[in-house]
Amino acid sequence: MMVAVTALWVMFAIGLNFAGVSQAVWTPFEGNVDKILSGQIWRLVTAPMLHSVRDPWHFLSTVLGLYFLGTPLEERWGSRRMLAFLFASAAFASAAQVLVGTLIPHIAQPVFYGGLGMVEAVAVAWALAHRNASVRLFFVLPVSGTMLLVFVFVMSVLNVIALRAPQEGLITPFGGMLAGWLFGDFSPVRRYYLKLRFKQLQGQSEALRRLPTSSSRGRSGPPLRVLPGGQKSPPKDKRWLN
Repeated sequence: MMVAVTALWVMFAIGLNFAGVSQAVWTPFEGNVDKILSGQIWRLVTAPMLHSVRDPWHFLSTVLGLYFLGTPLEERWGSRRMLAFLFASAAFASAAQVLVGTLIPHIAQPVFYGGLGMVEAVAVAWALAHRNASVRLFFVLPVSGTMLLVFVFVMSVLNVIALRAPQEGLITPFGGMLAGWLFGDFSPVRRYYLKLRFKQLQGQSEALRRLPTSSSRGRSGPPLRVLPGGQKSPPKDKRWLN
């Protein structure tokens, strides 16, 4: 994911800033509320992969967040689940921006893009799984998992109060935080799935217990024979070898 985000930024930055590429190559992938509501739902996933071509820190903050907080999660979950978590969280955060912005036009943002929602989801999932661990915020301040949760939430609230919308929008960070809780290790959705799976296994176990045993079914093959040991020549009946 880090390589994909970096490669896309370099490609669009060089193309739009130096090669004279038309803005039309960018617009089909950005988060456009009207287009998404009209059915172009792929933008929910592609918008978090795009970052401002005039601001290197925009994509670097996403890459650094994935590196410092996403690496422990990938080691814990594996690559497949990590990728599914990132794409699901990104789409969920984008959908929250669209829906809440439609309901509250004052904080709506017609066009949005960037991976902040995805990084917020990773931060929440990491913090919930590593409450007592610490990470150096801005490479300097050591903060615990609980302190990190408070920090990302307070910063998002302050942005809403100040109406200082990032490229991703004011609601995307909250959608990412909610996704990190819903799709992480302490998710109620995951807990419900595990309970449902446990009930299924219990039902299968009960069904196996009700099956008749070999003694109740009776003998279907030939009777067993006891072979005396110490024979120098093998028996002629090859079935006895089994």
